[in-house]
Amino acid sequence: MNIKKIVSLATRDYRVRLSEIQLEQLETYYELLKEWHERMNLTAITDPEGMAVKHFADSLSLLNCVDIKQNAKIIDIGTGAGFPGMVLKIARPDIQLTLLDSLNKRLVFLEETASHL
Repeated sequence: MNIKKIVSLATRDYRVRLSEIQLEQLETYYELLKEWHERMNLTAITDPEGMAVKHFADSLSLLNCVDIKQNAKIIDIGTGAGFPGMVLKIARPDIQLTLLDSLNKRLVFLEETASHL
């Protein structure tokens, strides 16, 4: 099963609905994570199901609990590989997102990922 299908199933009861484009962006994000993981340890979870459920769906679960205003400014402190911030930005492209991490190599990965998405 691919990332798009797993995320769709894992979030079927969520308040957020992802478009096909957003699901493709999550798939691209997953592919970039796998590629960069070979050079640096970004996350211990690298299998498609684990990534889709434990990172993507869990990040999106925030939108079930918090009403984020249109064009809200959000900072993800200690973002690591971009969870939950990057996933929230994919789901809510209107937000103004700042990703903050202590390791520059992670920020380089996130900058490259953001440019791809």
